[in-house]
Amino acid sequence: MRVRAVVAHDELHRDGESLVLLDGQVHRVSALGTMIRDRARHGASVEELAAALEEEFGRPTGGTALELTTGAVQTLLDVGLLAPEE
Repeated sequence: MRVRAVVAHDELHRDGESLVLLDGQVHRVSALGTMIRDRARHGASVEELAAALEEEFGRPTGGTALELTTGAVQTLLDVGLLAPEE
């Protein structure tokens, strides 16, 4: 699956995290979610995102990078901060 970051009305970045204003709601996004959105600005596959996150944050505990990235991507899709790329 490929995803793309949804263009926000405004964003504030601090210490790796971000506040994202989208459709009248402010979302507090973790450093991991912020990196996913940043890497997906022009579209990215979940596999590409997993590799980038593993490189930046190291190997995860409690699952593979791909499994955990898939979950994080789904969360961002559910709240509208990412969209599937056709």
